[in-house]
Amino acid sequence: MEKELSRGMPSLFVALLITVGLPLHSETRYVTVDGSGFAPASLTVQAGDTVVWENVDDEDFPHTTTSTLGIFDPNYWDGYLVSLGETFARTFNNVGTFNYIDKVGVGTGTIIVSPGVVTPVINLVSPRMAGGQFLFEATGLTTGKVNVLLSSTNLSDWVAVSTNTAASGSIAFTNAAVFGGWYYRVVELP
Repeated sequence: MEKELSRGMPSLFVALLITVGLPLHSETRYVTVDGSGFAPASLTVQAGDTVVWENVDDEDFPHTTTSTLGIFDPNYWDGYLVSLGETFARTFNNVGTFNYIDKVGVGTGTIIVSPGVVTPVINLVSPRMAGGQFLFEATGLTTGKVNVLLSSTNLSDWVAVSTNTAASGSIAFTNAAVFGGWYYRVVELP
């Protein structure tokens, strides 16, 4: 996650905080079903990923993908794949192991949902001019991770102006005005 901070001219100081969120990366994963069962029979995904089952049975035989959970469980699903080429999709938002069967065929399967990657929320706070210097704090940092202060005059071309390893959850940036940018953001490296 990254945040941007805009600063105005020293004589007319205006601070503007802009949130720039990085979307969680979700994927679509595929499982096929035919007279031999599901392929792959076991699939590991991250929370937020979508699984698409497809009927690839040459005999145009119907299949299902049906959760073994109780029908009133919020993680239950029941998808019918009546003919060749039909699909059923489900997004898995909850972490856990979910078993399923083909009610009209021979297949069984398992979807293992692991936690998605959590991106830290970095906030740039308390922008101010003091003694001719532009100051602000970055909070929400992950201790031990490398952070880069970036500067830009147009929100398109970013230049790295400072790199540090977070010793704690926050850090103060002093004299950022020397870097010559109108906008600042802090990015945590993976």
